[in-house]
Amino acid sequence: MSKIYEIENQLIIRFPPAIAEKIRESFANNQQLPITIEPKIGKGMEFDVSINSLKYQDKGVLVDLPTITESYKSKDYINLYKSNDISQMIWVGKTSNTRQCGDKVVCDSGLTPPTYDIRKDFHRKQPQIDIGEIQRVEKELHSIQSEFMKQAEEEENGSDDGKKGKKRYNKF
Repeated sequence: MSKIYEIENQLIIRFPPAIAEKIRESFANNQQLPITIEPKIGKGMEFDVSINSLKYQDKGVLVDLPTITESYKSKDYINLYKSNDISQMIWVGKTSNTRQCGDKVVCDSGLTPPTYDIRKDFHRKQPQIDIGEIQRVEKELHSIQSEFMKQAEEEENGSDDGKKGKKRYNKF
């Protein structure tokens, strides 16, 4: 039976670009960066996020991501194994492209550029196409194709000129 401290927990925190750059520099210099995340009581999914060494404090909101992000780990730098599925993140600072959906805050874009506005693209209305028109176009294409095949056969049979040996193939 595993204990709670033995379970691996992962989360994503999105900071404003200026603070994120300072955090990257701290990690590059192997500095410890104590980040405090405290939930606000009675405020739903809001948090107080502070970084003491950078003298930064702001509000964070837990948002639901539009897609599930899989995270992978490696012990030998060759083989990967899936370690977690992440479907939420804490957005610190001003939230953009998020909206309130009941008691949850949902994000319309994913984490990577290809997933920008993915919720809107996924739920867009498909154009209604008349099935009768599709069948009419299919019949027309079939008749054009059969005429083309007849012309190809006539050219093949008529251009023999009594020569034998080489066979000529028509390229379509």
